[in-house]
Amino acid sequence: MRAIKTVIIAEKPSVAKDLAAVIGQFGKRDGYLENKEYIVTWAVGHLVTLAEPEDYNKSLKKWQLGNLPILPKKFLLKPIPKNVKQLKIIRELVNRQDVDLLVNACDAGREGELIFRYIYQITGCVKPFKRLWLSETTAGAVKSAFTQLRPGAELDHLAQSAQARSRADWLIGINATRAFTVVHNHLLSVGRVQTPTLALIVNREQEIFEFVPASYWELYAVFTKADNQSYTGKWFKGKRDRFDDLDAARRIQEKVAGRPAQVTKVEQKDASELPPLLFNLNDLQKEANRKYGLPAAKILEIAQALYEKRKLITYPRTESRHITKGLAGTLGKRLAAVAAAGEYAAFAETAKKAGTPGKRYVDDGKVTDHTALIPTETRPNIKAITPDEHKIYDLVVRRFLAIFFPAARYKQTRVITSAEGETFLTRGRVELEPGWKAVYASTPPEQAGRREEEEPDENAPLPELTQGEAVLTGGSQVREKKTKPPKRYTEASLLSAMEGAGRLLEDSELKAAMKGHGLGTPATRAAIIERLIAVGYITRKQKTLFPTEKGKSLISLAPEIIKSPEMTGRWEKALADIEDGKVEPEKFMAGIVDLTRQVVSLTRQQKPLDGGGSLSRDIIGQCPLCGRDVVEFPKSYSCSGYQAGCKFAIWKEIAGKTISVDQVRTLISDKKTGEINGFKSKTGREFTACLTLGQDGKVKFEFF
Repeated sequence: MRAIKTVIIAEKPSVAKDLAAVIGQFGKRDGYLENKEYIVTWAVGHLVTLAEPEDYNKSLKKWQLGNLPILPKKFLLKPIPKNVKQLKIIRELVNRQDVDLLVNACDAGREGELIFRYIYQITGCVKPFKRLWLSETTAGAVKSAFTQLRPGAELDHLAQSAQARSRADWLIGINATRAFTVVHNHLLSVGRVQTPTLALIVNREQEIFEFVPASYWELYAVFTKADNQSYTGKWFKGKRDRFDDLDAARRIQEKVAGRPAQVTKVEQKDASELPPLLFNLNDLQKEANRKYGLPAAKILEIAQALYEKRKLITYPRTESRHITKGLAGTLGKRLAAVAAAGEYAAFAETAKKAGTPGKRYVDDGKVTDHTALIPTETRPNIKAITPDEHKIYDLVVRRFLAIFFPAARYKQTRVITSAEGETFLTRGRVELEPGWKAVYASTPPEQAGRREEEEPDENAPLPELTQGEAVLTGGSQVREKKTKPPKRYTEASLLSAMEGAGRLLEDSELKAAMKGHGLGTPATRAAIIERLIAVGYITRKQKTLFPTEKGKSLISLAPEIIKSPEMTGRWEKALADIEDGKVEPEKFMAGIVDLTRQVVSLTRQQKPLDGGGSLSRDIIGQCPLCGRDVVEFPKSYSCSGYQAGCKFAIWKEIAGKTISVDQVRTLISDKKTGEINGFKSKTGREFTACLTLGQDGKVKFEFF
């Protein structure tokens, strides 16, 4: 009798090898691993994608306004060309006669579910499957998860949400991009999430451009006690603490100069500051961007490596800031692992004595698919990880350790001094107990939670003052200041804006409904920012994001319905509701179809830009045939003089390889590129070659 086997499909080869190492005794095959009970194979990210318009009808390959909107009655799937071989291997494995069960071991989230379901669908498999749900990839966690495999149907709502997101992005992206590109004769990429995100950046730039700074003045006076101790107060009256007129400030300055004054009020109170909540992905990306200037996409890549390769942190693509009661039972082992890295040992020892944190951090009701980001039970070898991995691990560990410590305690003092009927405010804050901030004693101040808005003198020590005490007004100073425009977005502040896009809405009911559902998800926001940079809509200069002219032009052309966070926020909430089983995917898709029709209709009504109008094209080089500018088109980099008959063009895809803008620039300027990997022959064999540009404008291969 032939042995019955289970096929386990992981999202990446590295994860497949980790799973096999835990199960044990596998033989290596081409594209998979096998033992007596299991076959472990892998995707390489996505192996399958939604079909292109021309796959439905060849006539749709040409971008024409008359063909829009393209609304497939049934969405088709197709293999991603570069991954055809691995998909073929999986197809053969799942259809083997000795296989009776599949296990979906792709990443435990919406996108991982989609990867598996698309593979399952395109291979025509009908065999039962179960779900391996991992929040950490340590050997213990893997063994435990295999004893708790979930029925595949239990994740159907998650799969429906993933599929709806995929189809919605296809409908909006394909139709809006083609409509804008055809009408305005320029490649304009439009997306359901990327366009409103771009609008945030462009609108902020417009606010800065239109901002007119206004001067104002503040008055500070120095008061001296009888024992010659002094302190500084800032003038205020009611809710006002500034002057719009310099002369008014000067008059009060002269009025109080050298005059007797009196301490009319002294208020002192103890204040405390609780440890921050644990990290979710969005918060980790914001903190690491603020502290280290790392791009959000890079932070996710590092966190994924710490989770997948190093086994040092839990699943990073999480929205939760809490842990479950069940996980709280493992905190002792996690603290022991952290303590193995000497720099955390003392803090870990204190944390062990503190016991399990309270409901602020341990709350089953506030945990979604995954818990907050915390360290695993794997002992770190700090010397074996990269500097960037150490930075991210350090952030996660210190945030984790902080929750075991008490609140930081302060004594806050508020003093009002009166002189000649004018009042001056003095504030002081003295730290009584550092509490959780001791964990950050060796880190820069911003990591320990210092407020950027603090007045420079707010934390200065104050002399002992009593109500009714007489003092003398000494020196004073009028400081001129100017109102400041809003700051440009950094990746950290943009991530916050995307996460809290609902706050931008005026409809209070919708704002409440959208709480927690912004633009994109923690797992996709970094990719959206990178996409905006890749298509030339924004640029990154150090931490700051700037819109390009191309980005500004798109937002000026885009109808409100496609660039407003309101509509996108509604769809994000609907996707979350599909995942929770509260909304039928058909209802969501009907709304997306209506939106698609509206966008195409509104774009049709726009007047084409004359000769490029305000929409300037990025010039890639000079045409070798006629000397005009070479610019980007949907399928090629071509001469801008094509209407005058110039035929020069470099196709974006050559022999199965996508050619980048930088490679085209080099080819045009130097007549030859460097070595390029990944070309494919007609037989499917990969090869490496340089591209050369002849005097006739033809592109050829050069081999070595």
